[in-house]
Parts: sequence; C-alpha cells; structure tokens
Amino acid sequence: MEEYRPPKLIGKKAPLNCLVLPDQHYTAWKATQRYNMSFGEYVGALIDRAEGRPNKLDGMQQGALRIEES
Repeated sequence: MEEYRPPKLIGKKAPLNCLVLPDQHYTAWKATQRYNMSFGEYVGALIDRAEGRPNKLDGMQQGALRIEES
C-alpha cells in the first residue's frame, strides 16, 4: 500500500477526481437538487456519514421537533 501524500489544495479544499457509473451520476445529481448542494458537498457529506461523523445530509433529515416533543 502506498503512503498517503496530502493533495495540493485549491483554497481550503482538495480536488477529488473520480469516475462513476451513469446511474450513480444521475442519482447523485438528483440528490444535489433535492438537498440544494454541489456535487462536492454531497460527496463530502457521504464520506463524513460513512466515517460516522456529523454531516449535512443527516442534519437536514432531523428536522425540527414538534411542539409536544420539546
């Protein structure tokens, strides 16, 4: 296994270049429209979710508490 080398940053972000299947691309596009995110934000949220970290996707699904629950 190769040793990790940090990428060259663009601003405060690292570029991520990869290929996905057409169905995956369409599904991601639909999700970016639904969550009002860019592809980069969506992929980042999926990575955080997979690692068990807080992420934008789960934060959006929690919603507000109903009055009787607060």
